[in-house]
Amino acid sequence: GNNKLTELPPEIGNLTALTELNLRNNKLTELPPEIGNLTALTELYLHDNQLTALPPEIGNLTSLTELDLESNGLTELPPEIGNLTSLTDLNLSKNKQTELPPEIGNLTALTELNLWNNKLKELPPEMKKLVDRGVVILSGNPIKG
Repeated sequence: GNNKLTELPPEIGNLTALTELNLRNNKLTELPPEIGNLTALTELYLHDNQLTALPPEIGNLTSLTELDLESNGLTELPPEIGNLTSLTDLNLSKNKQTELPPEIGNLTALTELNLWNNKLKELPPEMKKLVDRGVVILSGNPIKG
């Protein structure tokens, strides 16, 4: 991190053996669709960038166990996020999410889903199991009880 990258070249998609990618503290506004080629990735750190959306190809990263998206400008997640069924840790704190796709309920391996400090007014019913298991951090959202 700390390279102040504003974009990732499509060639990132050639690093198909990569297991960890740390892009913290840059100025990325988007990820190239080629990110979806990195199917060996288990950890992807995007903390503190300027992402407003994720490409649907993120759903190809089915080996991911940790996805850190804290402190970006994400307003929504692609439904393909639900393909990441190996995820144990999903950090979406300090974003601008107003709603979550129902597919997030597919992420049954999660041990922590951090949604602190977003703009969520409600959660999809598909997330009930996650909430019941106590893995969801929701403080700092305008959710109506």
